[in-house]
Amino acid sequence: MNETNRQSIISASDSAIGFDYQFYYFFYLTLDLKQGDKIGLEEKDDIHVDLADGRLILIQTKHTLQTRSDGESINLSERDKDLWKTISNWSKIICEQNDPISYVKNTQFQLISNKSISNNPFVTKLTMLRNKEIKIKEFKIYLKTLFDSTNDTIICNYINDLSNLESKLLNQFCNQICFEFSQDDLITRIKQRLLEKFYIEERIEHVYQSLHSELRDSNYLTIKSGTKKIISFEDFISKFRKCVVGATSIKLPFRDFVFSIPENPEKQLFIKQLIDIKDISIYDRDDIIEFTTQMLQLYNNLKAWEESGDLLPSERKKFDKETNLIWKNSFRTRFREITEKIGSGETTSTLEEDIKKTAVSCLDEMRKQILKVDDTILSTELSNGQFYFLTESKQIGWHYDWKSKY
Repeated sequence: MNETNRQSIISASDSAIGFDYQFYYFFYLTLDLKQGDKIGLEEKDDIHVDLADGRLILIQTKHTLQTRSDGESINLSERDKDLWKTISNWSKIICEQNDPISYVKNTQFQLISNKSISNNPFVTKLTMLRNKEIKIKEFKIYLKTLFDSTNDTIICNYINDLSNLESKLLNQFCNQICFEFSQDDLITRIKQRLLEKFYIEERIEHVYQSLHSELRDSNYLTIKSGTKKIISFEDFISKFRKCVVGATSIKLPFRDFVFSIPENPEKQLFIKQLIDIKDISIYDRDDIIEFTTQMLQLYNNLKAWEESGDLLPSERKKFDKETNLIWKNSFRTRFREITEKIGSGETTSTLEEDIKKTAVSCLDEMRKQILKVDDTILSTELSNGQFYFLTESKQIGWHYDWKSKY
């Protein structure tokens, strides 16, 4: 391969990854939008951010594939063409404004690059000017010296665009320039920011992939339609929140626990209640074991979810409260007629058979319920287990007089 072809390939690769670098930095900044902020891609600059307080951030992104002998990206040199082209573009934008001073005061100019920075006299002089270690007159002398010692006419023109700014304006502009070098591995940084926002480490890859795809598609469709590529904080919530909600909505993980059935399972309170209302008999060993298994599976899953942090104590209380209310509504409805008879003077002993039949009908209705804890729908087994567990813990019952009896 001859040198010309090699240089063409490198140039094409640099250009392609440059667009990707710009997109990933845009992606990264989008995640930091606050209410009222707007971010744009290739509108006012490579990237720009209109802050809610009226300030503007103009951002130029520059990426290189060239590396030093140690494998690190090359340094940003004093006469770096990317650097001076960026400075020149910003200088021209400033000069186009009706009130350049006010515009510069209200704008921050950021150059973001994966290039390294080491012993760059321009950056050093700029820092000294901002720190008031030198005056604007000395800075302009430095620019004149740099111009005179530069052979590249294009870079000389770029330097001139900066040095030709009126001193007060130049000083203000230099105070608003910000460099961020060695900004690489943006994908890792995006995922770190996602983790800082959404906390669920094992789901971050899913959130990242979903957001990445939707942002790419949105940019493509926006360009195709000829509309501006600007996203507000409110747009982001409206258009992309499903990427987060869908990916971070974690269903509670069910486990099939192995445990020992109590030695005398028929002595459990909830089993006694079921026997007393004639839902089962003391000899229905298989049913007693089945119902006990359902209760213990439910109890052990709830305990495991709480211990792992998947289920908050407040969510557990809400679940118990909701289940209790479902039972209470059914119990009140089913026993309404019996309540009226007792109110008319009949005794529970004379109504015992009707009470047991009504209790079983209430129990049958509860066994058909499919419960939900947090955002997870429980199986019939675990739903039934919850009613048995609340019975065992004396929160609900089935007989009309369950509170006094048990």
